[in-house]
Amino acid sequence: MRPGVDYRIYGRIRGLTPDAAQKLAAEAPFETARAEAGGIEIEHEGRFVDVEEFLARAVSLLPEGGDGDVDVIDNEAWTITRYALRPKGFEAVSHGLDDILDHTKGEGNF
Repeated sequence: MRPGVDYRIYGRIRGLTPDAAQKLAAEAPFETARAEAGGIEIEHEGRFVDVEEFLARAVSLLPEGGDGDVDVIDNEAWTITRYALRPKGFEAVSHGLDDILDHTKGEGNF
């Protein structure tokens, strides 16, 4: 991880029209937001960005059947928040990173 990285953000939003995907990717506050077939892919390693403001815009563009997930890892608070996107809304669930690591030890995570 690079010095000065407070947040790591990764995710995909699926089901967007090509025009909506291009527009949303151009508006994204992340290091990388690539429009791809039917959606966008997000990557960010750096300082804080307002994820929820962006996600509110994204879900307003999601048609019925569209979805997405975005993970925000806060290195300072040592938490991960998973945002589950659906048309017209999203839900967020946060966990301590150590809790996630302990939960996956049996899957090869040390």
